[in-house]
Amino acid sequence: MPISANFFFAGLLMLMVAIAQLLSIGETNFLAVSSLSLLVGFAIGIYVAKSVVNVCQQNSDYIFPRTQLIGISTYWLALIAALSTSPENFIKGFVAIWWILPAAIFIGISSSLAFRSGKSKKIDKKQILETVNADVLNVVTYSDQTVLVSPSSLGQQPRQFNSLVLILLGFFFWSMIDLSPNLRAIAAISLTTTGLTGFFTWQAQLRAPEKVLQLRFSGLWGIAAEYAINVKPFSCLSVIKLQESSGELSWMQLSGNNSDITIPLAMTILPSTNKDATNQKASDQNDELGQAIREEFRLAKQETERDSLGMATVLLPQGAGILAGTAFIILGVVLLFIFPLPTSLSAESAIAWLGVCLVSPAIARFFLQLVAPNSLQSDRPSYSKNHLQSWEIGTAILLISAFLPTQQTAKIAPLAIFMQSLPILTLICGWLSISIGACILAFVRRTPLWNTNY
Repeated sequence: MPISANFFFAGLLMLMVAIAQLLSIGETNFLAVSSLSLLVGFAIGIYVAKSVVNVCQQNSDYIFPRTQLIGISTYWLALIAALSTSPENFIKGFVAIWWILPAAIFIGISSSLAFRSGKSKKIDKKQILETVNADVLNVVTYSDQTVLVSPSSLGQQPRQFNSLVLILLGFFFWSMIDLSPNLRAIAAISLTTTGLTGFFTWQAQLRAPEKVLQLRFSGLWGIAAEYAINVKPFSCLSVIKLQESSGELSWMQLSGNNSDITIPLAMTILPSTNKDATNQKASDQNDELGQAIREEFRLAKQETERDSLGMATVLLPQGAGILAGTAFIILGVVLLFIFPLPTSLSAESAIAWLGVCLVSPAIARFFLQLVAPNSLQSDRPSYSKNHLQSWEIGTAILLISAFLPTQQTAKIAPLAIFMQSLPILTLICGWLSISIGACILAFVRRTPLWNTNY
């Protein structure tokens, strides 16, 4: 099972590095605490595995229960407090112990999933063959005539949970791996943003009586989005292929007399290492998704080929988004390579990592709207006025991390204060730039495009 294997190898890596670090600094007194953390984490992992199984069975997005959020927040605050108040020679050992609990949780989840998978192997071969195909879409019809289309559980659940592992591995690389600060910072944010943008599921809800096509993308901290599209103005569902690519690139569009809406690429293109298999899978998925949409909304089928000029309304905004995302990533990599960075883990760098994750999706959506103004705005309901949004919390966290070093040097000259704060400021700017770029590239694939025909 892919989910079990990834949890196991990630947990094993964390555990081995943490124990090796404890042995290298000669802190044998910590081994008793480490053993207790290992047992507690393993028990927590077995318990959490139940929710992982439930999410996979329901093929839904993973929502952290309140108890998990409280536990994660408390554990994170314990790390920040230790980094802020502990002496330098104590921090290295504490951080190693701190990582043993997440490592044990991952190993516990993996063990529980592997055990459940072994018990479920008693099903017959026909059922196995039916569940192995990850490229088949699930189409479910409810009693109120609503049809729900989504990827199969095997198609999207491994990606969702493996991305969650990558997010944590990103901070693990920054806090534990012994590399140069520049390489460590780039590796950390690369893993983090890959996990942040990959932790999502999608589904299309077809409400035939209301003539509404609702596209829903789940995700963390502003990655999620919903689009409610009124299908009444459209008469057909077109599959448009680009002539210059010999049909390898195609888009699905709702077409009408006055406007077109391009369905996000994330719903119509499957990744694959086999080029021919990719084309066939994408075609099959387009047919399955397109057939469901056409049947429910009684739309005509149309297949056309266009040149680059005819596809300008799609290629230009998507190309602008890709160019903007790439530019942000290059800028971030340059910043992290040229300017000095913190040489060791500190409270402000740990806070900055979390702040970047919280604030970058909102900034990325803002820039995507600037370079691609015909991108549809998300219809996802905003938070209540009594609650802070993720980007507001992230902005406050980044401000705290940026000015935290200056509080201990208030009597020093302003230039000296700036030079002392330069490493953490560079780290924040570099991480933020790379994270914004990665989020823009992800949103290009998940955002419908609207175009008016004149």
